[in-house]
Amino acid sequence: MKRFIVFSILTSALAFSFAVEAKTASRGPASEDGAASTSKILKDSVKKVREDDDGVVVLFTKTKGSYYLRRINVKFDALKAKLDESLKSKAEISVTYESTELNILEVN
Repeated sequence: MKRFIVFSILTSALAFSFAVEAKTASRGPASEDGAASTSKILKDSVKKVREDDDGVVVLFTKTKGSYYLRRINVKFDALKAKLDESLKSKAEISVTYESTELNILEVN
């Protein structure tokens, strides 16, 4: 009986750790061809831009969540310039993003 209880506790702890790890996994890259299979568009103004080693984290004024512009994006410099302009002018922009990872694909 003791072995059964210990086995049950270890099994449930292991299953819980995999679930937590899967939920908190880091963001993956955008699709290879630059277009996500499940992309969406938001219209908002930029609230904050913060750079890190792999790209730029972007927060919007009305839209919840943090969005990510990866440096591996071929149009990184042009897209970042548009985001910076929206931040300065508080102008609304249209952003296409990958809905599962919130990676920014296009800025207009």
